[in-house]
Amino acid sequence: MNKLKTMMIAAATVASAFTMSSAQAATIACVDATNAVCNFDGTSGGWDNLEVVEKTTIAQAFSLMLNSEGLLDVAVGSTDLDLIALSFGGVTWLGITKGTAYSFYVTPSNVPQLLTVTMKNRNDTAHGYSGQLNFTGFGAVPEPATWGLMIAGFGLTGGALRRRRTARAAIA
Repeated sequence: MNKLKTMMIAAATVASAFTMSSAQAATIACVDATNAVCNFDGTSGGWDNLEVVEKTTIAQAFSLMLNSEGLLDVAVGSTDLDLIALSFGGVTWLGITKGTAYSFYVTPSNVPQLLTVTMKNRNDTAHGYSGQLNFTGFGAVPEPATWGLMIAGFGLTGGALRRRRTARAAIA
């Protein structure tokens, strides 16, 4: 019975190691920005005070590393600039409204993915814009190896519980 307990503890330990998702790493980088403040902890955050110089259209990219599946909501706001497009993970939103959150499906990746914001400044002076990021993960789904370990563990447990003990004759 001790061997069965040891085997069950080892199987549970291995199964839990497979089901735990890796810690989500998230980075956001402000590029070409002097006074910009950027932060994103993997769940929420954003940027503030990114400037677009007068009479230009600019596409600024933010590098995001998201290691779990989920939805990334992006809202960009500015009173003086025109928001032209948002792009992430191969999806581009055009004809969008400032301040409205747009959702992107996130595929887990160990490679940084680019969130690109395209803004147009029609004014004669530089103006800034800000953005808000919210990430909601879907939760981990066990891999096939994990399912196999769980099923084997239940099978061994059931087998051990059903095993009949045979009476041994005592020799005196």
